Amino acid sequence: MTTDLGSTLLPRAATDGRPPQFPIRAPAERWNESRVARLLVVDARGDRERLRDDLAVRGVHVTWAGSTLDGLVEFGRTEPTAVIIAPDAPGVPATEFVCKIREYGAPFVIAALDGAESAGAGPLMLAGVGAAVTRPYTAETVWDVLQQASPALDGLARITFGPIELDARAYAVRVNGERISDLPLKEFEVLRTLMYHAPEVLADGELRAAVWGTQTEGPPANTIAVHVGRLRNRLQGVVRIRRIRGRGYSLTLP
Repeated sequence: MTTDLGSTLLPRAATDGRPPQFPIRAPAERWNESRVARLLVVDARGDRERLRDDLAVRGVHVTWAGSTLDGLVEFGRTEPTAVIIAPDAPGVPATEFVCKIREYGAPFVIAALDGAESAGAGPLMLAGVGAAVTRPYTAETVWDVLQQASPALDGLARITFGPIELDARAYAVRVNGERISDLPLKEFEVLRTLMYHAPEVLADGELRAAVWGTQTEGPPANTIAVHVGRLRNRLQGVVRIRRIRGRGYSLTLP
C-alpha cells in the first residue's frame, strides 16, 4: 500500500495557485513560531524529556515524533527551524521524509546516526540533510550543530517585558538590570511563556502545551497554579500575574 504524503499530512497548494496553507495555530503555538527556535525530532529512540528540558534553557522548543508519518504532521503544524531525522524511524523512508519536508520549507536537517550507519548517510545528504549527530545525542551536541547552522539563535533566547529581562541561553533573569536567583526549570519556562504573551491572557491548556509540550497530558491545573504562585511571590511588586477565572493567566505591569 502506498501513502500520498501530501494529501493528508501536509497541505497542498490551493488550486488557484496560492501557496499551501498550514493549520491556524493556537496562541501557545504562535509564540514558538516567532520567539524561539523550533526543533522537530523524528526518532523512535532517545531521552525525550531530558533533551527537551536541556534545550529549553537554551531557547529551543522541542517537538518529538516517533515516526516519519507523525513527523510530517508535526512539521506542518510547527514549521520548525531545524529537524533531526533518524534513518530507522518507522513510517515512510527517511529519505522520502526529508525530500517531502523540503518541498514545504527550508529547515536545517540533521541526521541522527548510529556508528554503523555513518557509511550509509550519503542518500540522506543527497536528499537535503546538512549535518549529522551520533546517537545517543545530547542537548550539547545538538546545540553545537544548531549554532553552526544559525548563529542568530542567540537572539531568539532573549526577551524583555517591563523591568524583566530573560536570557534562556544564559539561564538568567534580571530585574532592573540585577540578576535574581536562578529559577527552577518549570518556573523559568512558565515565566518565559507568560512574557512572550504579555499582556494577553493565556489559558491553562495553552500554558501546559507551551511548557510541557501537550494540552492533554502533563500536570493538572493545581500544579500549574503552584508554579505560578511561586513566581508571583518572587516577582511581587515588579509585575502582576493575574488569574482570570475561566480563562487563564496574564502577565501585566503593576
